[in-house]
Amino acid sequence: MRSPCPGLWCSISAPRASKEVMQLSTFSVFEIGKSALIAARRTMDVTGHNIANAATPGYSRQHAMLEPIIQRNSPVSGAGVRAADIVRIRDKFVDAVLRTEYARRQSFEVKQEALDHLQVVLAEPSDSSLRNAVDSFWAAWQDLAASPTSQSARSQVMETGRSLVDLFAHFGSQIDSLSRDIEINIESVVARVNLLCEKVAGLNIEIGRALARREPASDLQDERDLILDELAELAGTNVSQIGDGDQVRVNLGSFPLVDRDITYKLRVLFEPDTVLKWVSGAGEEQTVDFAGGALAGCQEARDDIVRGFRDKLESLFRSIVDDINTIHLEGFPLEGDSSEFFAVSNPNDYLRSVSVHPSIVQSPRTICVSRKGDPLDPLDGSNAYRIADRLKVDGPDSPGFVQAWTAILGEVGAVGQKVGAGLKVGELLVKELQNRKDSISGVSVDEEVANLMREQHAFNAASRLITVADEMIDTIITRMGLAGR
Repeated sequence: MRSPCPGLWCSISAPRASKEVMQLSTFSVFEIGKSALIAARRTMDVTGHNIANAATPGYSRQHAMLEPIIQRNSPVSGAGVRAADIVRIRDKFVDAVLRTEYARRQSFEVKQEALDHLQVVLAEPSDSSLRNAVDSFWAAWQDLAASPTSQSARSQVMETGRSLVDLFAHFGSQIDSLSRDIEINIESVVARVNLLCEKVAGLNIEIGRALARREPASDLQDERDLILDELAELAGTNVSQIGDGDQVRVNLGSFPLVDRDITYKLRVLFEPDTVLKWVSGAGEEQTVDFAGGALAGCQEARDDIVRGFRDKLESLFRSIVDDINTIHLEGFPLEGDSSEFFAVSNPNDYLRSVSVHPSIVQSPRTICVSRKGDPLDPLDGSNAYRIADRLKVDGPDSPGFVQAWTAILGEVGAVGQKVGAGLKVGELLVKELQNRKDSISGVSVDEEVANLMREQHAFNAASRLITVADEMIDTIITRMGLAGR
């Protein structure tokens, strides 16, 4: 015959246990049910947060880590469940490799932009190209050699010479303008890097405080990772974790830019090559030998591609000007004294300081068409033929314009092919790694909805558990122990 329970504690015989009994508090069921309700609500909050940020750039899927509440030194086997932590689903290895590829792709992209602009400046092939201008200049000398006394032929030589000089000067101005644009871009990249480093240091502080207060920090970490991705894209920085990942260190090569909450500045000089300086806390500066990303692309585009092309173009123009002047001084004019055909005002900058000699502009009859030492025969145009040959025919010491110009364009084209191939490979690698990252950290709305339904069932089950416990207590209080009243 069953005896009523004294109070709210019941003795229950465990199956297959000889004389062992277990005391079970009816009120503990409420605590277990409450913990299940709280845990289910927490997981639903996390799932809802994931769904809300499914299209947010840089957001990483979050997951609530559930663990049982262990009850020690108690007759109760367990005390329910709790959400121990909210973790981000992230792969650090994929992040590191992706940032490296971000930097490489951005470097190729910047160089590709510079090459595209350079191709527009060259305008090859077109009616306004440099080769057409040299062809016109060569044809004018050929006509003058055939008609040495023709005033129109002499004027044509003078005018085509001025057009050629103007075109070289235009190229020089356009190339210098492109170089200045790249310098402005480098300065803006350096300023952006310094600003982002300050933001990373600030986020390091916020994340550390949040974790110390046991508050969620996943969204702050996502914001920091998004900035770290941009830093890698701009300067090719690398990131190292400190401790459990609440703090990061950002390095550019061997130089730290962010060390926990401390930041270091970068500045750039153009003297004439691009020089990147790292500024210590004491104000001392050291040269940064390594940089990546857009910074490295801009540096190579300015120093190697643009300025390298300018140097080759100026060297070609210098050889043409000096050789034509040498040949021209060996001839005789129809009137006046012999002079150079081109005047150079600044020997250090041929592209922007060369002009047709003022005496020739004033009187084309001073053009030296005849050979020096020959009888003064107005029909002698051998000197004009020599100048025309210098423009077209390859000499023993220097190539003609066609061969030299073709070689320069070939070098630019080879660089363009290399950069284009690198950019294409970089885009494919970034796309593949981005897909890999999205498969790990991205939010799948279908999956989150399925999780939400599962969590809803768990919440309903916990609610049912509390309802059953309530009915048990109601039975104990209102229906038991009434005999004899």
